[in-house]
Formats: sequence, structure tokens, C-alpha cells
Amino acid sequence: MQKPAIQIAISVLAIIILSGCKSQKSTTGQADKQAAKFNVESLAHSNNLFTIDLFRQIQTKSDNLIFSPYSIGTVLAMIYSGSGGKTKAEMSEVLYFPSPDRLDPAESVMKEHILAMDTMPGTDIRLANAIWAQQDFSFSPEYLDRVKQYYDAPLTLMDFIQTPNREENRKKINQWVEKNTNYRIKDLIQPGVLDASTRMVLTNAIYFNGAWMFPFEEGATSPSLFHVSRQENMTMDFMHQTSSFPYYEDEEVQAISLPYKNGRMSLMVILPKSIEGWKIVSQVINYERITLVRSAMKSREVQLVLPKFRSELLINLRQELTAMGMGTVFSRYADLSGMTGEKNLYVDEVIHKAFIEVNESGTEAAAATAGIIGLKSSLAGDPVRFIADHPFIFFLFDQQTACIIFTGRFVRPS
Repeated sequence: MQKPAIQIAISVLAIIILSGCKSQKSTTGQADKQAAKFNVESLAHSNNLFTIDLFRQIQTKSDNLIFSPYSIGTVLAMIYSGSGGKTKAEMSEVLYFPSPDRLDPAESVMKEHILAMDTMPGTDIRLANAIWAQQDFSFSPEYLDRVKQYYDAPLTLMDFIQTPNREENRKKINQWVEKNTNYRIKDLIQPGVLDASTRMVLTNAIYFNGAWMFPFEEGATSPSLFHVSRQENMTMDFMHQTSSFPYYEDEEVQAISLPYKNGRMSLMVILPKSIEGWKIVSQVINYERITLVRSAMKSREVQLVLPKFRSELLINLRQELTAMGMGTVFSRYADLSGMTGEKNLYVDEVIHKAFIEVNESGTEAAAATAGIIGLKSSLAGDPVRFIADHPFIFFLFDQQTACIIFTGRFVRPS
């Protein structure tokens, strides 16, 4: 029997760094040492700003979206720690990062903060970083020590130059990914992605499996129609319950926050009131709107109907990150001199894969219904109806820091 009302969220990111830039000695100045405090709440704020920017960049890639801005930001932070000049300035602007001297300690505390949830009831959370570097290539000991200290990223030396060894080491990296995502994500790095010019691969994996604070009853799950558009309907299983939840509503959307048993995590679902409203909301969503919705939520009795769903996405983020303004790191003009002392490396690939499954235990019904559930106004004191039978956007939050760990959009059942 499955665990009751489980959400599984998994993300992994790999960044491939190549040699090939013209070798130049670094002229990078001393890191900015501003006195202003930068803590985990500051890091969460930076992460959330980046989340919305990236969401709007990738929204046309697929109807269904799922990605972990925290996973992406963590590996980019390790790159940023070894950057300089224009490369560093662009990354700072796109990622909302302060200087590495202020960022790296906050990243370390955030990782410990997240992993502390693994001891809480109904929670299995895993978070790991790693560096895979070309043997006999001269990396700065100071850089390697820094990412080990602040990101807990152990170094593994391997050979990417010789073809047989490169293929074997690709498999080793993928095996690490599988292990750290509970074997949910396989073959992240496909054959041919690594080549003889690969000098470093940086990876991050995050896995979350959490039980709801208010589980859905197994016998209440039933099939109904999910309205992909005004013209297209698909049958899928819906979970049902009536409970008190943080709730928000305005003229355009409804929103609900579903807490997990550990009391630290929550899933916020934003449901446009019109069937195809997700297209507009996806384009105009911003951090201020998300903050307003969260802060304006009030506890209400809600009649909740939520689909059981799963979604995954594999994407190379090079194009999106370049469009956002950090293209230099992907070019021959990249300055990653903090890694080697010379400007002889650049980022080639940013490969991200994420998976999410929201479900509950119980026997799946074999029959389908053709009923269409509509929204109606509720009288004061009556339960609000939150019927997620058409596309919606979701955010998986760490409530304590307000950091968005995962986000996505569900439009079409698989």
C-alpha cells in the first residue's frame, strides 16, 4: 500500500564546464565585502525573484512545467563563487546574488536548514552537491576548498579526455544522481553531452517526499473531467476533502495553501477562475503578486477537489539564462578565473530535470464520469469550493524562510 497523501518532488541539475577560452591571468579584484547582513531569508528572497524570472522564460517550453529554482540556484552559486569581471556582474544581476563572501555562508546555512527537516514526521528529504573534475587539470585549491566548506560538494577526479573513460564516468555521475533522487531520475547526462574538452561537472540533487498534514480519504478519490481547454477534456482521478486551509481569492484567481505533516513545508496552488486563465497568469505573474497572495491568505473551510498528478521536465537552461542576461559565462569570453587562476573555462551546458507526483493511497476507480464541476459563490459560513479541474500553477514553499523549493504548472494530464 502506498503512503497516504504523498507528494514526491525531485530535482537534479548538472553544469558542464569546458576548457577552450584563451588563457589569461586573472585581473579580478578583491571580493565585495559589504557589511550588510545576508542570511537565509535574504537568500530565499533572491531565490524567489529568480524563480519568477525563470518561470516566465521557460513557460513556452512545455504546457506542464516543474523545476527547482533552489537546485538551479545552488549550482549556479558554486559557479558564481569562481567567477570574475563581467561574468560575475551578469550572474549577480540575474541571480540577485551579493558577493560570494556574503552568499556562500548563507548557502551553507540554508542547506543545513533544509536537511534538518529530514528528522521531522512524515518527511524524507535529501540534498546533495558534488564536483567531478578532470584529473591532472590545475584547479585552484582555494576554490575547491571553498565549495567543499560552504556547499559540502566533495571532489571526485576522473578522466573526461579518453573516450572509454569518459563514458564510464558519465555513468558514474548518473549513478550518483539516481542514488540521491531515490532512483527517480535516471540518465540525466545523455551520451555525447561530455566530450574531450569537458573539465568539470557540478551537480545538485534534491528529493522531497512528504505526507499531508490533513490526508485525503482513500475512498473519496473518484474520476472526473479535467478541462485542458474549453474544447478539450480528459479524465483523471480527483482527491476530495473538506478542511480548514489558508485561502485567498480575488477577481482572477483562487489560491490555497496545503500544509505538510512536518509543519515546515506547504504546497500553494493558484487556480485561475477561467479555464484558460493560466495563459494570462503565467505571463503576468510576479514576485509581488505571489507575496501578496501568501500574506493575504485567511483560514477558511474549503471544499477541496485536487487531481492526483505527476509531471516531469528535462531542460537545458543555457538559452533561457542567456536571454535573462548572463550569456558571457557560456561564451569564450567567460571569466571563471577563480577556479583556475586563468580565464580558460566556460560553461557549456546547464541540464535540469525535475519530477513531481501528488497522490494519495487507495484503489483507483475504473469508471469515468462525464460530469463538469462548476464554481459557484458560497454563502457566509459555507465552505469555499476550490475545484482544481483546469490548469493551475503551484509552489512548494519552505514556510519558515518563504523559500520556493519547487514550482510548476499543471495543464495536461499525461
